[in-house]
Amino acid sequence: MSEKNCSPNSVSFTVRDCAKTLAFYRDKLGFELRECWPDEKKPMWANVVLGGQSVMFGAAMKPEDVGKMCGGDAAKEKYWRAQAERYAKNEPGVGVQVYLMVPDVDAYAAKLAKNGVQLALEPATQFYGLRDTCVADPDGYTLVFYTPVAMSSCQSCGMPLADAKPGQMYCSYCTDEKGLLRPYEQVFEGTVRGYFMGMQKMPRNEAEKAAREHLKKMPAWSARG
Repeated sequence: MSEKNCSPNSVSFTVRDCAKTLAFYRDKLGFELRECWPDEKKPMWANVVLGGQSVMFGAAMKPEDVGKMCGGDAAKEKYWRAQAERYAKNEPGVGVQVYLMVPDVDAYAAKLAKNGVQLALEPATQFYGLRDTCVADPDGYTLVFYTPVAMSSCQSCGMPLADAKPGQMYCSYCTDEKGLLRPYEQVFEGTVRGYFMGMQKMPRNEAEKAAREHLKKMPAWSARG
């Protein structure tokens, strides 16, 4: 594959029917075909691109046929034969999710619907700053198409995010100098002292109880129970 046609975020899938997969990505999802081997009529491998993001796929081979593609390299044949055996025993696509960015996920989802594509999940805004929709390809690989969105409030403490950038989840009080979320204990203490004691004028014991209840409702800390 030529360098100019390869995206830094390329992924590659093993598929059961390369021609069917190519038609789905190109005709239904709107990907552009960049390269195909040996040809489009009977493809064994293809590279398709959407917004500079590359998805490649190659036809699954029988384990006993893998050696034909390894040029006499015993180590390579051993590795890929084992992969072919594992593929044959398992359901393709399970556990694989690939994120692909689009300019407007709602417009893209509408386009897919017109093309007869069944959405696995309708477009929805996630707490981590993405609005996304899910599609399963012919082999069961999950494609998550997304658009970064600006959140209205911090997903850690609930403070309004007036000037948030698309994809930004947390306010400056909840992040460190590198932009990473601070530990729960630091956020908890800031919420106790800054909001409940400072702004709500609560005594310490009531402020701690209120802060715990408040943070339990925040997406960043809901898993703490």
